[in-house]
Amino acid sequence: MEKLNELEKELNLTFPLIYKKFYLECEKSIPKAMIGTDLYHNKNELKEWALELLKEDNAENFLSEKDFVFMMHQGYMFWYFKANGTENPNVYFYLEMSLKPDQLTDLKTFITEYPNVGIKTE
Repeated sequence: MEKLNELEKELNLTFPLIYKKFYLECEKSIPKAMIGTDLYHNKNELKEWALELLKEDNAENFLSEKDFVFMMHQGYMFWYFKANGTENPNVYFYLEMSLKPDQLTDLKTFITEYPNVGIKTE
């Protein structure tokens, strides 16, 4: 948890508790269904890669300073949420060439129930 607290300070973000639990669970073991998906704890460059994807797609940069890219799959899709202190923010998804993100669901539902994620954090 100390690593996340330092990251919050460094990036001026506030992570929801549900994300912190997800992060800690994934440090132990990444779900088999998520093979090929990079998570923030092992790839600190995810937002940079997301911005590169948007540029390659000639898409407008919709990511703000408070948007936290926490997952990317094989460089052509990514997931993010606003790390602004909201306890259960919405999760957004961007797929290569779609030009804009889609809102999926809230973070808690995404982490605990979404296909291929489904991590129990409680």
